[in-house]
Amino acid sequence: MKATGEVMAIDRTFESSLLKAVISLEGNETGLRKPHITMLSKEDLLRRLEVCDDERIFVMAEALRKGISVNRINTITRIDKWFLNKINNIIAMENRLQTESMSIELLKKAESMGFTDYEVRDLSKESLAKLDTLRRAHNLYSVYKMVDTCAAEFESATPYYYSTFEDEDENIISKNEKVIVIGSGPIRIGQGIEFDYCSVHAVWAIQKAGYESIIINNNPETVSTDFDTSDKLYFEPLFIDDVFNVIRKEMPKGVIVQFGGQTAINLAPKLLTRGVQILGTSVESIDMAEDRELFEKLLTELKIPQPKGAAVTTLREAIKIANEIGYPVLVRPSYVIGGRAMQIVYSDNELTKYVKEAVALSNEHPILIDQYINGKEVEVDAISDRDDILIPGIMEHIERTGVHSGDSFCVYPTQTLSQEVIDKIICYTKKLAKALQVIGLMNIQYVVKDEDVFVIEVNPRASRTVPILSKVTKIPMVNIAIQIILGEKLKDLSYGTGLLPNTNLVAVKAPVFSFQKLTNVDTALTPEMKSTGEVLGIDTIYEKALVKAFEGAGYTFPENGNILISVKNNDKDESLEIVKEFINLGFNITATQFTAKFFKDKGVDVQEINKFDFDKIHSMIKNNEISIVINTPTIGKDTERCGFKLRTCAEQYKIPCFTSLDTARAYTIALKTKKISGNLTYDDINSYIKPLCLK
Repeated sequence: MKATGEVMAIDRTFESSLLKAVISLEGNETGLRKPHITMLSKEDLLRRLEVCDDERIFVMAEALRKGISVNRINTITRIDKWFLNKINNIIAMENRLQTESMSIELLKKAESMGFTDYEVRDLSKESLAKLDTLRRAHNLYSVYKMVDTCAAEFESATPYYYSTFEDEDENIISKNEKVIVIGSGPIRIGQGIEFDYCSVHAVWAIQKAGYESIIINNNPETVSTDFDTSDKLYFEPLFIDDVFNVIRKEMPKGVIVQFGGQTAINLAPKLLTRGVQILGTSVESIDMAEDRELFEKLLTELKIPQPKGAAVTTLREAIKIANEIGYPVLVRPSYVIGGRAMQIVYSDNELTKYVKEAVALSNEHPILIDQYINGKEVEVDAISDRDDILIPGIMEHIERTGVHSGDSFCVYPTQTLSQEVIDKIICYTKKLAKALQVIGLMNIQYVVKDEDVFVIEVNPRASRTVPILSKVTKIPMVNIAIQIILGEKLKDLSYGTGLLPNTNLVAVKAPVFSFQKLTNVDTALTPEMKSTGEVLGIDTIYEKALVKAFEGAGYTFPENGNILISVKNNDKDESLEIVKEFINLGFNITATQFTAKFFKDKGVDVQEINKFDFDKIHSMIKNNEISIVINTPTIGKDTERCGFKLRTCAEQYKIPCFTSLDTARAYTIALKTKKISGNLTYDDINSYIKPLCLK
């Protein structure tokens, strides 16, 4: 298994359910067409049909378009002809849209088969305005059917609906004042269950405030799509047309987008242009935080430092800006989830390769180039009511900048920050919340270097750390945010304002990866997120919480053995201290040529091994002759590189492998603590938390 999540779609026909499901995946597709697949020849398609991958359904559709028969596809794929004939019905409708004049009958047939207006427009070459005129003139809108959760045994009254194009509408619209929460769709790397946590707590708080709560989501695994979580559930794609149809039907007080991650946030401007009331932080403020130029201008006005940077739309611009800033620089696309395609680059050649391979430059979605500050990353989740803020706690990352926040170990409360730095962080957070007119939740990521604090980014929405902070501080952040969104003020609630005092516990979050499932994925930690989950270690002492976090994430603590080390030149000096600590703990050191030479010159007893002799390295790892691997990667994504093969091999045999020296240093602390303390005690969280002294 390789999937990290799933979607579900419901309709009256297979064709429509399939197209709804494809749209719910939140790729770039609004149908069964992928541009690079439409260019394949019949021969290429026949070869691709033999491959079971995530694009197979698009390959089958294109094979049918190019005249490859259902029988032949069935012979190759062994997929039942019933399904293939249903997909062929979709292809037949595509042909009709491309060849027939647009009529209300054709539009109705296409809509009932699950075609979006955008797909109809692209195939028929008719404008969206004309399609909308036809729809309005003939009242061509979806109706809603109730899912029979009682299997017809007795009458179902479950408020659980899906859309379809038929005549009878089973939807019961109440006259209550209602609020709609947009969910986060499928779980994937970068956007996980934390946003469903926020959505669920949001609807509970909405109900408590006396409003009817409505969820729109399509993830069958989550609590938000349990039919008894909200007052009403719409199981629909989080696509603008589907979402707006629900809003048009329900006429709510407003819609909340800040709990559904980037998926919901991306819907906000589209909903606003259709006249929908967005509750909480305004779309203009969201745009100001996401738009590079607007955000830079705001920070300059507020006198808040940030890494130097710019947004670019051409390769020439990118090289010019990178040279002005000075390498290394951090490059990433704008408006992405989980730091996708984010990378640190060190030269013009690497930047050119990145731009050509990783992203498509456009005026609509430029790439961002920032100065890379090698400092400590700090994360703040706050609640704002425009006038005051509440900060339940500050979390400090163990790894320095350059590792995505979702992939880093982080600790609450902070362990190394001075009071001066903490005061700056509180000051900047207040300034940003007020300037952005944040109503509800916000997340800010800072980098601290030599007592200077820089803002990396501001997200005026819930973040993946909201559930963690809520649990370890007992401050119900989502509940408070909903009260603020619905008109309450922080000063009138019982939680206080500003930074709350630390609780008695120390909590360490550790990332969890699925590299054994996701083959050919480099295990090296980078600015692009790779973790698929996380665990929490809790104690009253930092070192013991660290041990629990490592153990929870599946790390072992060998008492002795051999450590294989291969680090890049920039890391050799820093690695020396870590190596000496491992030796003190009873380990032997093996290193690749240049790393070994460096250690020998420093007087360290080390066994040398040729990094190109991978058969020997593989044999040593396989035979448990190596207990731990430390390897800091060089730039590049070639799977034939020695480092890539070494990291992959360590993961294959479940050997602890550290690609960040900060993580390796933390591991030595945990290892030493484990040796001294032996078995740790485990209590429920309430025994660790002392009551906060609230105003």
